[in-house]
Amino acid sequence: MQEYNTQLAAIRLPEYGRSVQQLVSYCKTIPDRDRRNACARTIVGIMGDLYPDLTEVSGRKNILWDHLAVIANFELDIDYPCEIMKPEELGSRPMPIGNTQSNIRIRMYGKRMEELIGHARTIEDREERIRLFELIANQMKRNFHSTYKDASEEDNKIIQDLVRYAGEQFRDDIYEVKMLDAKTLAKNEQYDPATLVVTKKKKKKKK
Repeated sequence: MQEYNTQLAAIRLPEYGRSVQQLVSYCKTIPDRDRRNACARTIVGIMGDLYPDLTEVSGRKNILWDHLAVIANFELDIDYPCEIMKPEELGSRPMPIGNTQSNIRIRMYGKRMEELIGHARTIEDREERIRLFELIANQMKRNFHSTYKDASEEDNKIIQDLVRYAGEQFRDDIYEVKMLDAKTLAKNEQYDPATLVVTKKKKKKKK
């Protein structure tokens, strides 16, 4: 009578196929330990041939022997050449990764703007502080335009947002900043907030 796959035992690691699993099942029945060890080494060699890319993987030897143990349901009594995983580790969940993103009050401006505003608050020289607030405000405007293409009266909103970020004690400073129009922002200046430097964009030469 023909056997169907649905009638056979489930394959523990399908990537190696049923033939490897059957070899492992046979290996478990070999009474002589030396012969059983030799059979296991042969099976691991076959598994390595099935996945030659594993030769580039660090710890390849451990991976294959771990897989052998899993296929054997950890019931293969042999002299493993390396420490293998324990059955309880098979179903263990990895440690959850904490959320590395800190809260951003207004996401369209980005975290960098909040950090720069915090830096501006520490500057004692008022002219220098206003200049940095001006750079920040115009970069906020660029960020604003990338989110709201057709927004109007954004300058007033950006100034108000900047005051909320920096604090009411810096209102007079912030109200002195000069907001560039959208066309000037796009064509004349490119602000690099990482270096606090404003550089003119190079005009393309006409051919």
